[in-house]
Amino acid sequence: MFKIMKTRGVALVASVALLGGAAWLAAGTTGAFFSDTHQGTISGTVGSIRVTPYGGSGTDQTNLAFANLLPGDPQTVTLNYTNTGANTEDIYVVFNNATALSALNTLGTYGEAHLSANGTALFDSANLNDRSSTCGAFDPSGCWPLKSQYLAVSHVAPGQSGSVSFTFQYAGKLKTQAPVGSPAAPWNSYPIAGQVTTNVADGSGSGLPYQLVATQVGVTPGS
Repeated sequence: MFKIMKTRGVALVASVALLGGAAWLAAGTTGAFFSDTHQGTISGTVGSIRVTPYGGSGTDQTNLAFANLLPGDPQTVTLNYTNTGANTEDIYVVFNNATALSALNTLGTYGEAHLSANGTALFDSANLNDRSSTCGAFDPSGCWPLKSQYLAVSHVAPGQSGSVSFTFQYAGKLKTQAPVGSPAAPWNSYPIAGQVTTNVADGSGSGLPYQLVATQVGVTPGS
């Protein structure tokens, strides 16, 4: 009986010893698996959206002017541009003075305007009227006012150049003119009586303020 108990005691001690050895072996292998590591760096450059206008006057060469407009005699002014950024871009023409724009759009059939880019028509109207009370629905075949912005060209590649042109004429039925010896009347004075939109912040003046705006492809100005 004693011999059997002794044998069992030896076996138990041996089992405990084996378990302890296995635990030590498992603990000793932590973090010792095979591995292969390679160091890298993420780098890059920031793109740019830029357009350089030329062909006009002023600091940015964007000032354009009609001279001595006469009824039935259209004049065209043209602005050139180049994508001087690093990325492909869209180019918009934005008429950013709502009061001046609305003044132009009171001419109705007394004014005719055309906007084009690289020879492609963007806008054509011989009835510049933004008064819904007299027009109802606006339609190119009827009342068709100049809008506040137009996509001139899309996907302009870096280094690519082009042009935007604006043509205007008074209708032949316009008869009123300044007396001889009087100062020449400015084109498109604003604000004027009866126009639809007048914003105090726009101030007063003459002409039609505009912006040439380059954006990322698919992004509209102001968005």
